[in-house]
Amino acid sequence: MKTRFGHAAALILTVATAAVVPAFTPASAPHVDAVSCTVPSTLHPGARNSAVICVEQRLIELGYPGIVGPNDYYDPVSSQAVRAFQSDRGLYPDGIIKSITSRQLGLRGALPPVNAPRVTVLGDSTSAAMRWHDETTNGTVRYDVMGNTYDLLWSVESCRRLVAKSCVGRTNSEGVAWTPPSVLPLMQTTLRGKLGEAIVIMAGYDDKSITTAIESIMAEAKSQGVSKVFWLNYRLTNSYNTAYQAAYIAHNADLEAAKVRHPSLVVLDWNGFTYAQSAATQDLWFANDQIHMSAAGGYALANFLKASIDPYNIERCDPLNANAGVAGSISGVPTPTTVESGFQAIAPTRVLDTRDASLGGGNGKMGSARTVTIDLAGLVPDDAVAAVVNVTAADPCRPGFLTVFACGAQPATSNLNYVAGRTTAGMSITMLRDGKACIFSSAMTDLVVDLVGAFVPDGALFHAIDPSRWVDTRGGPAQVARIGQLPSGSQIDIPIAGIGGVPIDATAVWINLTATGSATRAVLQVYPGPCGAPPATSVVNVMPNRSAAVAAIVPLGSGGICVRTWAGLPHVVVDVSGWFGGALPGGRAFIGHTPIRLYDSRVGNPHATGTTYSRVATETAVYNVAAITSVGFGWVSAKPCGVSATTSLLNTAISENTANVGVVAPGVNGQICLLVATTTHLLLDQVGTFVVAT
Repeated sequence: MKTRFGHAAALILTVATAAVVPAFTPASAPHVDAVSCTVPSTLHPGARNSAVICVEQRLIELGYPGIVGPNDYYDPVSSQAVRAFQSDRGLYPDGIIKSITSRQLGLRGALPPVNAPRVTVLGDSTSAAMRWHDETTNGTVRYDVMGNTYDLLWSVESCRRLVAKSCVGRTNSEGVAWTPPSVLPLMQTTLRGKLGEAIVIMAGYDDKSITTAIESIMAEAKSQGVSKVFWLNYRLTNSYNTAYQAAYIAHNADLEAAKVRHPSLVVLDWNGFTYAQSAATQDLWFANDQIHMSAAGGYALANFLKASIDPYNIERCDPLNANAGVAGSISGVPTPTTVESGFQAIAPTRVLDTRDASLGGGNGKMGSARTVTIDLAGLVPDDAVAAVVNVTAADPCRPGFLTVFACGAQPATSNLNYVAGRTTAGMSITMLRDGKACIFSSAMTDLVVDLVGAFVPDGALFHAIDPSRWVDTRGGPAQVARIGQLPSGSQIDIPIAGIGGVPIDATAVWINLTATGSATRAVLQVYPGPCGAPPATSVVNVMPNRSAAVAAIVPLGSGGICVRTWAGLPHVVVDVSGWFGGALPGGRAFIGHTPIRLYDSRVGNPHATGTTYSRVATETAVYNVAAITSVGFGWVSAKPCGVSATTSLLNTAISENTANVGVVAPGVNGQICLLVATTTHLLLDQVGTFVVAT
């Protein structure tokens, strides 16, 4: 977008023609090393200035070749190296060392910590006010807001479009027009592999439509491992161009729709934030066109970005920061067991959090293809044959999966699937080896593990029931009527014992807990009723406007359970699959085994929407079901064949993998049935059986 007010127009006439810059990536980002001097003034190629010594020393440190010196002459070789550096950092490669180039070279102002996550800002003239006003005053005030915390790349140029060729945004001092690269081509070329952990997009004000551009940019960000894309929505105004008002409304609607499809997309409400300010503040921040910003507006924007990004606690997805666990799997083979066992509840206990030094973490994320050992000795009974844990992949850097298993040979199965930037939780029942369990992660992620129970000889036996919907706050048929979303911090008691075939003396219940319909990120907790002080553990984590389901085995307190919303405003759905304990005959004991993959549709075609997959099952069993590369939002149901009631086991998302664990008894003709509500591939792993107790 071209600027339409005087001070920016004057500023864009101050740069020199940029030569073609060869591709070069320095060995590392700038850091404070031998160079301790500063470059306080603007340097043009050909200049003789003592500050050039600082520049050339830093270029030598960074590994740029061919530099003779250091001396006080800013020669063509050093100028070419500066152009390459500017290109690497997303700056206009003109070789002129202004305040921002000097800042990023580490020759002016404080640098972020060595392992600071990289954030790349890709903007047009609406965000370029941050840069222009700094360069006009030969300062770095606006850059410093984020640059003191993050390894910041700042590629903000006037007239930049998203995908289509940009318009002419600036001219150099010789009057030669220059067209900046558009966002997607820039990501694919000059900045490829350099985007870092997060990108910020404030561009597209010159695009009539951004519908397809969003998909292309998000796909490129995903392919380069960007964990978060912060995209500012568009400030609505007729002052700039009346023809654009409708386009900006459509842009904002497209972004809201896209964030449901893309877990890594965070839409920042720049429009709402600015219009929430007083009229006087808006006049101070914006030029007459109500889009481009003054110096005060650029500073406000920089602070808005930092305040919006900081809460996400972005970590650098650098293999050097992945120190949790060991490469590969733990050697040895677990001893097979035929011991019949029952469930014994354990007060929810967090046994690992790689983000917290007090909980076995503090050394960084788990790296790709690493395994961590969880020692549960002293936390589970000595005779425990299996443990029940909730595992959470927090802020993954790449799509991947977790496998939970008895330490030894790693099975070719998965328990939890995750995507970059989406925190995902799930329950797992795993055999133990010498009181230990192992967890393998295929990609770099933080890992949280909560112990919630164990299977022990003489524990409570299991009784399966036909899938039954207990609670549906959306108003659907349910055993317990409750209407309305559950606000953050609120909780509901849900009676279980004595209802729907569950006897009054039942001790625990197997449920599937779903959160859905929250406009913001939602987190649910579940624990024995009556409601009171909640445990410091979570069960369901779901993105805005998404649905997510997680299985849980919950002890019954005073006949029921408590469901609490820790964050968000979700609807709550509770499905019951069976119960433990009781005096009735027919109880079943659990026998765990190494996970076995029973079915993988990827060897053929995906299952079409509305179709059913069935297979013979000789016993009630515990299955891990995964939906792989689904084409739409929907669900998968697992139940005995012939049962009319349908409850969802897991929820699907476009082009993502989701999984959940369920217990299913054989139905008609001894078969279990999986029903899919969207076209998807299916994986089916068996992790244990419930057999008639002897």
